[in-house]
Amino acid sequence: MEVQNIRIDLISPSPLNPRKTFDEAALQELASNIEKQGLLQPITVRVAKSEDVTDLETGDVTTIPCSYEIVCGERRFRAVSLLKEKEDKENVAKIKAHRKKSEQFQTISCIVREITDDEAFEAMITENLQRKDVDPIEEAFAFAQLTQKGRTLEDIALKFGKSTRFVFDRIKLNGLIPELKDRVRNGDIPLSGAMILSKLEDSSQMEFHKGNPNQCSTDMIRRFVGSSFLEIDKADWIEENADNWDNGEFKPCAQCENNTVNHGCLFYEMNNKNARCINSDCFRKKQIAYLIRKIQLESECLVKAGEPLSFGKTVIIETKFDTYWNDARKAFLEQTLEAVRSLGFEMINPYDVFNGKCWYAEDDERTQKMLEDGEIYRCISLWNYYCPEFDVEYYYIRKELSSSTSALADPKDIEREKINEKLQKAKDKVIEKSSETMRKWAQEKPYYKRNKELSVDEQTVFDVMILRNCSSEYLKILKLSKYEKDSDFVKYVRNNQADRNHWYRAFIANNLSSNDVMFYPCMQKCQNILFAEQYPDDYTELSKQLATSFEKKQKKLNERLKELENDNTEEA
Repeated sequence: MEVQNIRIDLISPSPLNPRKTFDEAALQELASNIEKQGLLQPITVRVAKSEDVTDLETGDVTTIPCSYEIVCGERRFRAVSLLKEKEDKENVAKIKAHRKKSEQFQTISCIVREITDDEAFEAMITENLQRKDVDPIEEAFAFAQLTQKGRTLEDIALKFGKSTRFVFDRIKLNGLIPELKDRVRNGDIPLSGAMILSKLEDSSQMEFHKGNPNQCSTDMIRRFVGSSFLEIDKADWIEENADNWDNGEFKPCAQCENNTVNHGCLFYEMNNKNARCINSDCFRKKQIAYLIRKIQLESECLVKAGEPLSFGKTVIIETKFDTYWNDARKAFLEQTLEAVRSLGFEMINPYDVFNGKCWYAEDDERTQKMLEDGEIYRCISLWNYYCPEFDVEYYYIRKELSSSTSALADPKDIEREKINEKLQKAKDKVIEKSSETMRKWAQEKPYYKRNKELSVDEQTVFDVMILRNCSSEYLKILKLSKYEKDSDFVKYVRNNQADRNHWYRAFIANNLSSNDVMFYPCMQKCQNILFAEQYPDDYTELSKQLATSFEKKQKKLNERLKELENDNTEEA
């Protein structure tokens, strides 16, 4: 096919193109390669709009294209457009300098094809879906568009070398709300988890999005769905095949009329995959009751309320609300905690007591070794994402608070430490608020208008400011640092009044050695004033050297000027 060079401003991207995202860094890299090597592959376009032009001599009417639409190659088009913008800016400068403009990137190589909307759309989709880095959300949109055009799943799978199941699953992603689509794109939600969320109603998806603003795992998503939709096969007592765990308090799920499976089948085991409970109160009570039963089985090794955390024991972790939880979730957690508190066991916030979580598995040799050496402590977690769950975790001991028999020397030590931390935070807050208020005073109050001599306190403040702006090398000699909070400049100034002239001179030297001197004539005058007075011999010698050097250059340049004047005279 014939390749034409078409002006870039006559070409525009197609609204039919399913690809909506372009990596800016990758575009810049492509533009750089095109600038060096040229455009190796033309883009494909079709005529978007044309107009009839009449030849005034012959009367013949000719149809001329006046705009084009991209079929394939939008990424290359965008890269060349970046080069055009760069060239346009450079041309503005060239025009001002009366130089010739460049026209290298004002056009782009194109193959013009006559194709229908459907053919163009399919070509765009084919190009995009054959990329290695294809966006799964755009892939889902493209597949869905093809099915709307009458293509079957089998046709699409065969054309793009995918399985029919793959195509079907991708199309399901179109069911995600826009907020979750964005999170899939940026890697915040894994594809396997996105598939689960896509099956939910928009309101449930939004609930998940608002309640889980950070990066999520597929396991978190499964638990959200299992808890929110009361999936019986996901319940702990079903998964663990627990027998007689409730001492007959509840009717078994297999026989319960609230089990959706039992509405149409008497045999739960035959159809349990889709089993759901329609009585949320009963389901929540079972979750809490099962957790309580698991804790009771550990009762011999659990720390009782008010007892020290002896080595070899286990302590229960008290889960705290997260700010983004909804009211129902908070109420469920509070109901769970109330039931556990009634058992009489100690409950702690591990980050108030320990040094952080140990992430090794319970059966890991390193975990067992640290447990034997008294480096970690066994804890029971009550809550996992959305619902009560019994889980064993380990936390590192704070050595400074441990003794030979206890992970904490005395529970009161922890309370004292927490109180002292709160006191320090309160003090810091007062200082911060005070400083911020007086900073505004310095901006707004007309302090500079005072005409009296500086008071003793004003002189101290002034001296501190001067001293802090001396060089770091000088401050090291005084054992001070402008970057360390414990350097008490005020104390030093008050105790060393006799040395005031020393730091004044250090301040002057620091300012006259800065780069500012090279750009501000007033600072250069200050240099001359100071060093002519303080080091007259050195200053005189420098002046002589520079004067001699200048005279030599001046003589040579003046001679050249005379030569040019003589040449002009002879030509005249």
